[in-house]
Amino acid sequence: MQGVEGKRIAALLSDGFEEIELTEPFRALEEAGAVVTIVGLDERSRTRIRAKRDLDEGTAVKAEELVADCTAEDFDGLLIPGGFSPDRLRTNTEVQRFVGEFDAAKKPIFAVGHGAQVLISTKIVRGRQLTGAGSIADDIRNAGALYRDQPTVQDSNWVSARGADDLGQFNRLIVEKLASAQPTPAA
Repeated sequence: MQGVEGKRIAALLSDGFEEIELTEPFRALEEAGAVVTIVGLDERSRTRIRAKRDLDEGTAVKAEELVADCTAEDFDGLLIPGGFSPDRLRTNTEVQRFVGEFDAAKKPIFAVGHGAQVLISTKIVRGRQLTGAGSIADDIRNAGALYRDQPTVQDSNWVSARGADDLGQFNRLIVEKLASAQPTPAA
């Protein structure tokens, strides 16, 4: 898709990410011409980041980059899949720095399901609108954001989705948002 070709997306993961919440947006972004890079927490993630399919084991992936070695300047957008991964990511200070950099630069942030937990812990949701897994609706509200119980929500540079059932609409919106975003200058 015009405007997406060559743009770099960081997919931020830890063990327990919901497989389809990575694979479907990953596929949509790559088909549109973006380059998706798996970003993990630690050296172990270069060997294996465990996925889940609902409650079953999913297909593991390997980190290509580590969050401590990355900045938002390296990427044009950020994808945060849900599952148990966001609960592991959210307390990491490097993750909070990284996510905060994206938001400060007004670069696209795409969160699915429990991915909104990372935004909450980065302390950037106050006054914003977003959706996420129904089980974290109170967390979103308590952090000062307006929770919307709808398939997807766009708020400035953010696109959020409730979960896997909403990925069709989410994938279209993230490609559109990325197409309209300013590219990161080449290093």
